[in-house]
Amino acid sequence: MTTTAIWPILACLAASFITCLLIILTQRWHGKLSLDHDLNGVQKIHETPVPRVGGLGVVAGLILAGIFSYQLGGETYETAGKLLLCAIPVFIAGLVEDFTKRVGVRTRLIAAFISAALAYWLIGAQLNELDTPILDYFIQFSLVSFCFTCFAVGGLTNAINIIDGLNGLASGCVNIMLVGLAAIAYLNNDFLVMKLCLWGIGATLGFMLLNFPFGRIFLGDGGAYLAGFWLAECGVLLLNRNPDISTWAVLLVCIYPVWETVFSMYRRHVIHKVKSGAPDMTHLHHLLFKSINWGRSQNKSWARHGWVSLKIWLFVATCQVTAILFHRHDLYLFWSTLAFATIYTATYARHAKPARHLNSELGELTPYNNP
Repeated sequence: MTTTAIWPILACLAASFITCLLIILTQRWHGKLSLDHDLNGVQKIHETPVPRVGGLGVVAGLILAGIFSYQLGGETYETAGKLLLCAIPVFIAGLVEDFTKRVGVRTRLIAAFISAALAYWLIGAQLNELDTPILDYFIQFSLVSFCFTCFAVGGLTNAINIIDGLNGLASGCVNIMLVGLAAIAYLNNDFLVMKLCLWGIGATLGFMLLNFPFGRIFLGDGGAYLAGFWLAECGVLLLNRNPDISTWAVLLVCIYPVWETVFSMYRRHVIHKVKSGAPDMTHLHHLLFKSINWGRSQNKSWARHGWVSLKIWLFVATCQVTAILFHRHDLYLFWSTLAFATIYTATYARHAKPARHLNSELGELTPYNNP
């Protein structure tokens, strides 16, 4: 890689790390607003208040990378700048939620759709092929393409927030998935998308150095939504600019958060008869976390966070390898995606059974008709 390509990535990582470090060191001044004081919430498994505005580090990294790219005469800054501009609605919605805890799930999801719509028009990030019979016919219509693209980008953006439950889990998964997209882009000589992926890796990795495994700072909704949006748009741009790449390859790259969201909606709405957006502590990563029992002397929370995150990262990395090797083979990728969904569901069922007696710990869901 040339100097023009390397320096923005290093600047991105450094800016993200330094911003997050400053947030941690100055938390006594802004902690009233930035700390996650709710230690008893349904999905809370940390033991002390921690800043949940790591998204500021992510956005700082991406901005500085753009500045470096512009100064060095690169071309990526223009697309990246427009992409950051498009990300403003969803990032602000998440960041306001981090500070106020008053922005609902629906509002944040609408903001994600707005950001996706802006990217559709400003940088041409649109899906025109799905490599699926029948659907390929309908996606040719502009309105269908627009709606489906916004749905896909908004859905993946929200999905990253859903898996953000353990130290390093969401940021690590985003990094691994961006590596997968970057590798596919490289193999197809799409260096623009490759650089965008590498910038995203630098921004999330800078945060991750202070988050994993000890959890000194959290990604927060702002960071999770920004990282998810960046990942989703890199995937859409890759498909839009390289029609030979199978849509199923990008789906397999991102299948973990996507399937986690789909399965959670089914579990909540169909099985437990509660709202799809109702919080609970029965995601797969929660069940894996609760299943660990190393004995009282070694049962440290940060170690359990790290161990579960590592196991899921390995699962996600396997999907990347498959997607990279077979990124033009629709049928093979389809069966690989189906295999992931099957393995995930079987793993969930195996860990859910012994956890049924832990309802008070896991956070029971509240049906519609309950107060």
